[in-house]
Amino acid sequence: MIERSLGFLIGLAAVASLAYATDSDEPVAAPPETAPLISGLADRADILLISSDELAAAWKPFAEWKTQTGRPTKILTLTEVAAQFEGDDIQQKIRACCLAHIDDQHTRWIVLGGDSGTDGTGQVPDRDTHHRDFFKYDNIPTDLYYLSKGDWDANDDGIYGRFSDDMEAVEYTNGDVSIGRIPVRTAADVAAYTAKVIDYEGDYPTDAFATRMIYACPEPGAYPKLNTSIASLGDAWATGDVQRYFANQTPWDSDSGGDHDLTPANWIEMINGSHVAKMHMHGHGFNNLWVLEDRSTITAQTVKKLKNESAYPIITTVSCWTGEYDSGKDPAISESMLRRAKGGAIAIVAPSREGIPVFHQRSDMRLMMTEGKMDGTTATLTHFWRNALTESKTLGEAFQAAKRAMEPDARKTDGYHFVQCELNLLGDPSLDPRAATPTAIAAEVTTDAGTITVGRVAGCDVCVWDGAERYEVRRATATGTVTFHVTGPGTWTVSAFALNRNASVRRVTTK
Repeated sequence: MIERSLGFLIGLAAVASLAYATDSDEPVAAPPETAPLISGLADRADILLISSDELAAAWKPFAEWKTQTGRPTKILTLTEVAAQFEGDDIQQKIRACCLAHIDDQHTRWIVLGGDSGTDGTGQVPDRDTHHRDFFKYDNIPTDLYYLSKGDWDANDDGIYGRFSDDMEAVEYTNGDVSIGRIPVRTAADVAAYTAKVIDYEGDYPTDAFATRMIYACPEPGAYPKLNTSIASLGDAWATGDVQRYFANQTPWDSDSGGDHDLTPANWIEMINGSHVAKMHMHGHGFNNLWVLEDRSTITAQTVKKLKNESAYPIITTVSCWTGEYDSGKDPAISESMLRRAKGGAIAIVAPSREGIPVFHQRSDMRLMMTEGKMDGTTATLTHFWRNALTESKTLGEAFQAAKRAMEPDARKTDGYHFVQCELNLLGDPSLDPRAATPTAIAAEVTTDAGTITVGRVAGCDVCVWDGAERYEVRRATATGTVTFHVTGPGTWTVSAFALNRNASVRRVTTK
């Protein structure tokens, strides 16, 4: 949710600008208006978006939408980052750039605006981390590196994130700041994802869609640990409905348990029919596919059949390689879901390599099968959902909270450190997870000499922006109004927004 930059939790609501009486019944002046939450755009980048030079222009509509809805957004190209910041390689310079903006420009969300890849095939490079202590990899892409105050190279040997050598310099979190990668490759991909974000934040379904979640799994051996995860979410999400789409149990069974098979056709209908806003996909997978029942698969061709405009789900998955945004073999199945115009998903958390069960002890594998003990990957994603469903965090903040919860395990065992590194958030980290059904904002905007007044916005923050430097965000008063004092004629974007509300955006002209 977007409260960090919009000021949902900053102080108390403004007092209405009305006269009031003292004990002597003599009227006195109304208390002054509270100070603006944001005034002007100088030195302000609540969202820092780092893009390739090729895609920078395509990201401008995304930045404009975020800015006009209270989150000033700054785009920097890789060329600008390389010229303005110090480092031995572009990854060090990106990290220096992120840390400088966190310290100096109120940055709360970092967006990497492009996929990565081999041999220069991607748009925004990742930081490869070394995991030969646990697996065979020395190239696990880890975007958390860009948040870290430590440089992930404690012994200064040019190898990053090695469990045996570098943990003193590894930090998985940085306060409340979060990072997400939107793994696009073309300007058309950027336009498609931007349109989805605007739909998601401004026209999200106002029926029960937000409160429906499903765990989809064709593998019976995983059911005990998934039941543990589902029970944990039920404890945290009183307004939601978490269901099972297992081989032996589905919400759509007719004659016997599991007779509504988890097939590509049924999976497509589930999404196109707006039956699920949150989904956990558990089972086998590979770079370009998910495996369902009877070894049927979801591929990029399947994704092309999705037409769920505005009803975009958030997806987590343990399926191997499905989040491999750094491959020269493009697109990964997660990328297909995110790049799909007017369909697919809005955000995905997925493994970049093997999403296998990781435990501290080998005997824990048996407990997973018999007693429902959660492995490192499943535990991380469960922490993510528990935080995302509390109505108090953005997707990025929920993701970082999950990393923070798993940090003690990651500092004990190289396998858990591997999980921390290979699970990346793919999507916009500033999005509201929509833990409850949102409502529309019926704002009323009037203009007078030197003022813009917005009414019927109780509980909201309101932004006025002339598209240049005249920019202000204020909290509505207790009576549900907010007044802006403007000078000179102009055309303004007036936006109202709040926790679990669909944003209201309109244009007005002052004389």
